[in-house]
Amino acid sequence: MAQVEVRDIKLRNTEFLDIVNEYKDVLMDGDIHNHLKVQGEDLTGKYADAFLSDQYLQEIIKMGRAHDGFPKMLKGYRGLKHEGHGDTNGKKYKDASARCNKKLIEFFSCRNNALNAFYPPEGFISWHNNANAPGYNIICTWSETGDGWFDYWDLAKQERVRVPDVKGWQAKMTYFGPYDQPDKLCYHAAYTKCNRITVAFVFAEADNFWQEVIEDLETEC
Repeated sequence: MAQVEVRDIKLRNTEFLDIVNEYKDVLMDGDIHNHLKVQGEDLTGKYADAFLSDQYLQEIIKMGRAHDGFPKMLKGYRGLKHEGHGDTNGKKYKDASARCNKKLIEFFSCRNNALNAFYPPEGFISWHNNANAPGYNIICTWSETGDGWFDYWDLAKQERVRVPDVKGWQAKMTYFGPYDQPDKLCYHAAYTKCNRITVAFVFAEADNFWQEVIEDLETEC
C-alpha cells in the first residue's frame, strides 16, 4: 500500500464553519497574549528555519524509529487544553477549545482530538511524522491572511510537497502511518507569517466513511 495522498478539502458545510468560527473568534479576541504564553517565543530567524529545513527533515528520516513521532520544536500558544483541577490560566480559551473539540468529535463521528494549536506570526511546528499516534487524520486550519504553509515529504517522488494556506478555513485529510507501515509514514511541518489556528482529529477507519466526511464538508448545507 502506498502513502496516502494529502487531500485538500474545500469547506462549504455551514454547520462545520459555525463551530470553528465560534472557536476562532474567541482565540482572536486580541487578549490571549495576556493569559497564555507562547511556547518557543524566542525561536526566530535562522534558529527556527533550521527545524523546517530539508537538512533537518533528512536527519529525522535517517533516525528511523529513534524519532518518536513528536515534533521537537513548536512555536505557538501553550495551554489550550485543561490540565486538571485548579488550572484556571486562560480558562476562557481552554473552555472554547473543549467546546470545539466536543462539537467536532460529534460532527465527524471520529475517535479523538489530536491537536489544538494557535500559532502567532512566525509560528511553526518542526518536521515530525506522528508515527507514535497513527491513524486517518483531518487537519483543519484557519489563517488570518493565507501567508503560511503545510509541507510533507512525498515518499514515492522523494520530494517536498507544499500545500499553501488560504485566508480563512481549509482542511487537509491524510493517513499518518506507524513504523510498521514504512510506506505510509508522513513526515510533515508547518509555518506561518500570520495568526494561524489548527485543530486536528483522528478517525478509527476510513474507506467509505472517509469519503462521506469529505462529501459532507464540501457540501453547502
